[in-house]
Amino acid sequence: MENFVQNGLKLLKLNVHQEQIEKLLIYLQALKKWNKVFNLTAISSDKDIVIKHFFDSLTVNEHIKDATKILDVGTGAGFPGLVLAIFNPDKKFILVDGVSKKITFINEIKGRLKLKNVTTYHSRIENLKMDESVDLVISRAFADIQKMMTLTKHLLKEKGKYLAMKGPDYLNEINNIKGNSEIHDLTVPYFDGVRKLIEITKYD
Repeated sequence: MENFVQNGLKLLKLNVHQEQIEKLLIYLQALKKWNKVFNLTAISSDKDIVIKHFFDSLTVNEHIKDATKILDVGTGAGFPGLVLAIFNPDKKFILVDGVSKKITFINEIKGRLKLKNVTTYHSRIENLKMDESVDLVISRAFADIQKMMTLTKHLLKEKGKYLAMKGPDYLNEINNIKGNSEIHDLTVPYFDGVRKLIEITKYD
C-alpha cells in the first residue's frame, strides 16, 4: 500500500516527504477502524479509500496555493481539508461538520498526526461565527453550489473564492450560480470517473 500511495502522489506531481506518506497510512488505518463502529464512509477497501478520498482530495492542491486560511465545509471524515493539511503545513485549515462523530474522529487524527494547522468546529455552517474571515471555502460533498455559497458567505473575505468539487452532474448546478465561475478538470490517479472543480469568486 505504501508503494501504491507513493506512485499516486507522483502522478499528482506533489513534492512529498516520507513522513507525509506515513501520516496518510496512519489516517487510512484509523478510518477503517472507526468506520466499523461509526460508519464514517461507505467506501471500505484500502485502495478505494486512497483513490476516492485521499487522491481525490489532493487533486485540488494546486488550486489552494494562493490561500493561507481555508474553510472545508461538510468535511465528513476530513475530505478534502485534513488530507490537504498534511501536505500544506504552512496553511491554516478550518474543518466544519454538523455530525459530532465525524469531528470527534478528525480531532483524534489531528492529535495523532500532530497537525497544528487544523481547527475543527462541530456546527451548522450557517450558525458558525469566527473572528477572522477565510480566503477560500471548499466543499466536496456538502450541498449544491449556490446553497454552499449562501450558507458560507458570512465567513469568506471580500473577493475570496469558493471551490466546489463535483462529479459529472455539475452542469445542473452551475446554471444557477450568481458570480463568475471557472471550471477545472481534475485528474484522480487510478480513477476513470469525471471530477470537476468549480471556482467562483465572491460577488458581494
